[in-house]
Amino acid sequence: MPAEDFAPIDTNWLKKAGSLWTTPFADTPSERVIVDPIILSHAATIFKKKPGYFYQNPDEAIRMVCNTCELYDVTPVGHYLWADYWGEDYGATIKVQEDAPPSITNRPIKDPEGVDNLEILSPEDLAKGPTLTKHYTALDTCLEEYPDMFAPITQLGGTMEVATNLVAIEDVFMWMITQPEIVDKLVDKAADHIVNASKATADRYGANVTITGSVIASGDLMDREQIKRFGYKPVAKAVSKVLNSGAGPGVYYHLCGNHSDDYDLWKDAPMSPFTVMQIGYDGKEIFPASKLVENFGNRCTCFGTVDTKLVDRGTQSQVYEQSKEQLLAGKDSPRGFILGTSCECPTRAPSANVHAMVKAARDYGQYERF
Repeated sequence: MPAEDFAPIDTNWLKKAGSLWTTPFADTPSERVIVDPIILSHAATIFKKKPGYFYQNPDEAIRMVCNTCELYDVTPVGHYLWADYWGEDYGATIKVQEDAPPSITNRPIKDPEGVDNLEILSPEDLAKGPTLTKHYTALDTCLEEYPDMFAPITQLGGTMEVATNLVAIEDVFMWMITQPEIVDKLVDKAADHIVNASKATADRYGANVTITGSVIASGDLMDREQIKRFGYKPVAKAVSKVLNSGAGPGVYYHLCGNHSDDYDLWKDAPMSPFTVMQIGYDGKEIFPASKLVENFGNRCTCFGTVDTKLVDRGTQSQVYEQSKEQLLAGKDSPRGFILGTSCECPTRAPSANVHAMVKAARDYGQYERF
């Protein structure tokens, strides 16, 4: 679709607020915990398509996601997200793959001088770029055809994710040791990008949900001080600017991977009343819902997780039991609780395992103290 077709649209959908804003905060005794398995290319499997088709056809992708959400009776939010966002906007080469998301094969920045010369695109330029053009095609389709599932989401990742979509990850990690000030500059520019992309979506739809946090900046790849310096601090700076500039109000912190040594940093992260905190793992084990609620429950909605490896390769009974455990520990979180997978639902995960999560929420996810 030509970029000029992406003019600002009617934002009357805000008057309805929609399920995104209301379901985590249950107000009746019969309300149950909602389930969000983070369905993306898994929806393509349900509709007998391959991941490559899903990512190259955003209008069809969002239809598959919304219909799959209805089939499973899970969180009714239309997602269209993929890992290698933004590189193409700054000159990266993207490889289209049949059985996986697109990947970056040639990153635009090769040396520290390239970091110095990097100019972050404006909200207006990003709105016309290759990433948001696809993204807005999906969101507009959702708004028009599935308005009750619409949420103005901007998928960003953390500053390390944006940085490593522009610079090869091995270079970034080497610079963290040999020239850390270059990485400081890179992640600061990544933070500015997060702000501008969020503004672009807020300008278009009247509101925005910023998905950020830390995937690469996890305990499996970086130590606590590196995470604090290159992940947490610049992300917190970006989110603060997003909220202060009116490019919120939604914030979804997705802390993928192991965060046993740094989860406490995020207790002081900027949050709006519409904030969700998700942490994947505590060492090699799933992050306990009890620990999540203890540390974040008074500030935001807690997103308790089920191991994606279990959803992909475990039995229905195993998924049900882990879901039950997390639900019982987290469902009375003061600002609401969501049960989901620790990361994206695996593309070919058995449907029975997703149903097991939903059944557990029906059996054990009734709110008892609202």
